Amino acid sequence: MDFSRESSNPNLNITFYPDNLDPVTEFELSDYLMLDGGVFEEDSSSQSIASKCKTEAREKKLEQRHRVAFITKSEIEVMDDGYKWRKYGKKPVKNSPNPRNYYKCSSGGCNVKKRIERDRDDHSYVITTYEGSHNHYSPFTVYYNQMPPNAWT
Repeated sequence: MDFSRESSNPNLNITFYPDNLDPVTEFELSDYLMLDGGVFEEDSSSQSIASKCKTEAREKKLEQRHRVAFITKSEIEVMDDGYKWRKYGKKPVKNSPNPRNYYKCSSGGCNVKKRIERDRDDHSYVITTYEGSHNHYSPFTVYYNQMPPNAWT
């Protein structure tokens, strides 16, 4: 059933629905969903939608992550910041002889990452970029108010 009408405007395409035809009830989502490669699986349409929603939520969450960068003049490339890190990668940087190193916080369940590289113009500077927020305290934080009163005697 074609309900399209011609318009005097060539860029305008109008679709008319008669009173007895509801476009929502006539539309079946499974009629239009195709998996990769054009293979249709009837039960997977709801799973496809759910996984797409999860992917979109994950991408949105990544966009909301905090990113902070520090530039420090140092001969040491990896400076102690009070957290424990696990190195998970190293890549060359364009137009720079120094690679970029990638680290993840080694505390369980913490998804903070940092990358460290030397400035390409002045190699005495180190650029450290943190992505995310720690969900725990620094393992090396000392709380002086919890020390017993006779600890200094």
